[in-house]
Amino acid sequence: GGMGKTTLAKLIFKDTNTDACFPLKMWVCVSNDFELRNLLIKILNSTPNSNRENFNNLETEQLQNRLRNTLQVQKFLLVLDDVWNEVPEKWHELKEIIDVGVEGSEILVTTRSHAVATVMHTKSSNSYLLQCLSEEDSLSLFVKYASEDGMEKHPELLEIGKEIVKKCGGLPLAF
Repeated sequence: GGMGKTTLAKLIFKDTNTDACFPLKMWVCVSNDFELRNLLIKILNSTPNSNRENFNNLETEQLQNRLRNTLQVQKFLLVLDDVWNEVPEKWHELKEIIDVGVEGSEILVTTRSHAVATVMHTKSSNSYLLQCLSEEDSLSLFVKYASEDGMEKHPELLEIGKEIVKKCGGLPLAF
């Protein structure tokens, strides 16, 4: 945690170039809940024209049909954030439903687990492993957010900042 996976995905999701490529964008925070029915409801609720319809009253098959109908009309980007599920059958069950999109549709997954990427059958060329920041980059980021004047006027604070950055171990969210 704290590597910036969700932050990076949000930058992609909110980028104007992404808007131009994907008329339909959906964001779902998955975490530990990879139950099909709950995921279908979350995905449907994340569509712009859902009008916060009460999907809880629909049967799973109705949810599947509603989602398929939504996805097959236009190119989409679906972000599944913070996926923990490592059970292949659960992923295949969802994939059968969402694999109906217009050519060029994409699913972006953030996860802490290499096993999740394996389960989802991502190509290694499509995976991006975030690394910890270098001490220099960490300090630069820390200074940017900790001080308006860059700490040049406060060398004693810069030394304290260096100690804090060292303790954070290259994790930007730890700041």
